[in-house]
Amino acid sequence: MAGHRSKRQIPGAVISVVTGAMFQWRLLMIIHMTVRMPSSSMPEIPARFVYQQQTTTLRARKIRLGFALLFGHRPKPSAQLVDQFARAYMQADTIGDAVAEELFVQRKPAQGMALLTQGLEHGAASLSDADGQCQTPALSRLLSKAEQQPDWLDEAKLARACETIHRCGRHAMYALGDLALLGGYANSDIAKPLAFTGALNGNSSFDRVSETTSFWFDVTTPGGLAVHSKGYNSAIKVRVMHALVRRRLLQHPDWNSAEWGLPINQGDALATNVAFSMLMILGCKMLGWRFDDDDIEAILHLWRYTGYLMGDNYRLLPETRQQGVDWLYMVAVSARINPDKDSLELASSYLQAFRDVPGSTVYKTFVYWLHRVYSGFFLPGDIRKALQLPTTFGLKLLPLLQAPVVYSLDWLSRRWPVLDQRLRRFGRAGQAYIVSSRLQGRDVEFQDKPTLTR
Repeated sequence: MAGHRSKRQIPGAVISVVTGAMFQWRLLMIIHMTVRMPSSSMPEIPARFVYQQQTTTLRARKIRLGFALLFGHRPKPSAQLVDQFARAYMQADTIGDAVAEELFVQRKPAQGMALLTQGLEHGAASLSDADGQCQTPALSRLLSKAEQQPDWLDEAKLARACETIHRCGRHAMYALGDLALLGGYANSDIAKPLAFTGALNGNSSFDRVSETTSFWFDVTTPGGLAVHSKGYNSAIKVRVMHALVRRRLLQHPDWNSAEWGLPINQGDALATNVAFSMLMILGCKMLGWRFDDDDIEAILHLWRYTGYLMGDNYRLLPETRQQGVDWLYMVAVSARINPDKDSLELASSYLQAFRDVPGSTVYKTFVYWLHRVYSGFFLPGDIRKALQLPTTFGLKLLPLLQAPVVYSLDWLSRRWPVLDQRLRRFGRAGQAYIVSSRLQGRDVEFQDKPTLTR
C-alpha cells in the first residue's frame, strides 16, 4: 500500500473502470461456485469469542492502560454490548443473502449482473416496468433503503471525516495495512474466509489488497457516499459479493460455524468497520497525529454510514470517542491469538506482495522494507512473534522519529488555515498515488481462484 512519487499519475476515471471490471470478473467466478445454503442448527455464540476468558489477563490489562494513555479513556463496554457483539458472529446480512439468491441463483449470471448494474446506475425505480411490476423485489428493497438516507446522517460530519483522513496522508493507509490488516491475521478465525478462498495469499494478495485500497479511497472521497457515486456503488457491490462468498463457504464440508461463526458474519463485519475507523486513528496517533472529539466522531460517522450501506448492524457501531475505545477493546480482547498455517501464509504474502509493486528492483526492495519497518513499529511483540514476522534489526523505531514533526505540523495546521489546506491536499495526493501506483491504469485481472483452495 505504499510508494513514492511517480512520474505519471493515473486518472481517476481509469481507476474507476479498472475497479469495475475487476469486480465483475470476480463476481462471475463466485457465481459459478454458488449453491443453495444448507439449513442447520447453530450455537448462539461460537467458540472463537473469548472475551470473558481474556478480560483478566495481563494482555487485557496492558490494552486497557495503552488505550487510556492514547485516547484519554479507559474501555468499559457494557455487558449488553458484549453479548450483542458475541451473538453477531452467528448473524448474517439476510437482505444481501436474498439479493444473491434472486440475482445469481434464480437467474443466469449475466442477467443478474445486468440487473445489479442497472439498479446501481439508475436506481431502484428503474427495476420496475411501466405497470409498476418488479421482477427483483429483494434488490429493489435493498436499493430503496440505501437510496433513502437515514435521518441521523450528517453531511457536515462526512465532510470533516474526509478532511481529517486526508490530513493524515499516507500514514492513514500504513495504519490500515501494516497494523489493522496484518495484525488481524494473528486471529486465524477472522482470516478463515480469506484462507478458504485464497483471496490474500500467493498471486492474489497484491490485486486483492489493491481493490480494498481503491474501495477505501472511494469511500473517503468528499461526496463519495452520495447515491450512485463511486463509494456508494462500491459498498453495495461488496455487500452482494460478501453474500455470494458466504453461500459458497457455507456449503463447504470443512466450514465449522460452531467454531468460527458464519462466514463473513455480522461480528466480523462490525470488527472490520471499527478497524477502518478506530485502528486507523490509533495508528496515526502513534505517529504523532492528533484527533479531537469532533474528528473522531466524524470518522466514526463516516464508517457508520458505510456500514449502513453494506448491511452491517450499524446501530451497534460506535458514535463517540468512549464508544470507539470500548469497541476497539472488545475486538482486541475477544479475539484469540491463534495463528495457524493459513495465518502465517497470509502474513508472509502480505509483506512479500510489496515486492510486486511496479518499479525497479531497488524501489521494490524499498517499499517492502518500508512496510516491514512500519509493521514492526505498529504491532506489539506478541503479535509479531506469533505471526513469525521477519526482524527489522531495530529499524522499527524509525517511524517514531517522525512523531515530533508530525505533531508540530498538526498543531500548526489547526491554527493556520492555509497550512491546513496544503497539508490536506498533500496528504490526499499521497493517498491517490498509492492507489494509482498499484493499479497502473491496467486492466487488472483478479487472481482470486475460481475454486476454493480446499
